Amino acid sequence: MPISYRASQNIIKRGDDGALRKALNERLDPNLTNPNGWSLLMLAAVEGNVVLGRTLLEKGASSTTANSKGETAQSIAASRGHQPFVDLLNEQEA
Repeated sequence: MPISYRASQNIIKRGDDGALRKALNERLDPNLTNPNGWSLLMLAAVEGNVVLGRTLLEKGASSTTANSKGETAQSIAASRGHQPFVDLLNEQEA
């Protein structure tokens, strides 16, 4: 059984790529969202964690998903000054 959004959020906050990969390999949906539309990739964008962002993208996370406020992972990363994360998303779209 895949882990919950909350458990995934804790993994991302800790920056634990190994735990994230394990969860994804155990069928965690890389496009899992909370009721407000926040995706796991958006959570990684908040943290500016390029390693986790790359892992999520490799496992099929959408970089174009928007939350209930119309924000995307890219706009979230940009608003927080995480340029390397923005660059990662730009590479993905190219």
